[in-house]
Amino acid sequence: MRFSTLSLLATVASAAFSFAAPVTPVSNSLEARCLCQDVHSIIVDVTTTITPLVEELTYITTENCTVEILTPIVTDIKVALSGAITQVKGLTGFTLTTVLTTVDGVVLTLFEVAELVCALLTLIFTALAAILKVVATSEAVAVSELLCEVVELVATLLQLICNLVGGLLAILLPLVGEIVFTVIASLGLTAKFAFFNISWATVSSTLITSATTVYSTSVATMTAA
Repeated sequence: MRFSTLSLLATVASAAFSFAAPVTPVSNSLEARCLCQDVHSIIVDVTTTITPLVEELTYITTENCTVEILTPIVTDIKVALSGAITQVKGLTGFTLTTVLTTVDGVVLTLFEVAELVCALLTLIFTALAAILKVVATSEAVAVSELLCEVVELVATLLQLICNLVGGLLAILLPLVGEIVFTVIASLGLTAKFAFFNISWATVSSTLITSATTVYSTSVATMTAA
């Protein structure tokens, strides 16, 4: 399943509102969890933080696609991802019910968590694909190394979440669009995602072009709105 940037943001926003009102309070779980963090709030918060940074990448062209221009944006994205990683690690040791219980007492389903994770992945990787599309040959190596830093953090975050939420990966993979796999393969980071247990040989780099078109159209629609 493919997500446009607009639709994936709508998914996250919808999910946040859907879980705003308590349905089944789990007070013991909430009291036990330090700072009342949960998978839902962590994923939504990092997605919200990264969204305006991703929008900045829409202004990148072949002429200004340089390490100097990209570094401040990428650094902020890395800070957001690193913060999410720390928060997810903080949930280690808690029961699955505790991990899936939001601060409002709603217990998420695995599918709801998968949708949130998929939206975050699509947001990030479609933006990276856009950069790979316009980068000049002279800047390709340096820019790719910069993007690899982001993808490596994504791999760490995703694996931590999957380890924390048993059974999530099996639900998530069918939802993830090809662009995610394509960028990972294009940057030579398939080993970082070995936990996917998929055949990377079937991933086609030509998908980057179509995904970039979807990304640009979605952002144009968001800006017009």
